[in-house]
Amino acid sequence: MRKIFTLCLILNAALAVAQPYNNEWIDYSKTYYKFKITADGLYRIPSSVLAAAGLSAADAKDFQLFRNGQEVPLYTSVSSGPLSSTDYIEFWANE
Repeated sequence: MRKIFTLCLILNAALAVAQPYNNEWIDYSKTYYKFKITADGLYRIPSSVLAAAGLSAADAKDFQLFRNGQEVPLYTSVSSGPLSSTDYIEFWANE
């Protein structure tokens, strides 16, 4: 009886699958920045803030915004190329 019970435990352990952590969207080869949102609304990040974070040479088409693992649409003032001093990124945020 003990052998059957042990065999059942081993089979159950082999079939067990862990649930996902919901961070499967993270690409660990990329760098991510966090912006604190205090209220719902339209937010604009000017290029001066991005330059201070070391993103002055980043291409505008490469920016992505995520919230809770879901990509959020964003608008860049230029479609591609680096952002100039008057450019910005805009997005709608829900707290």
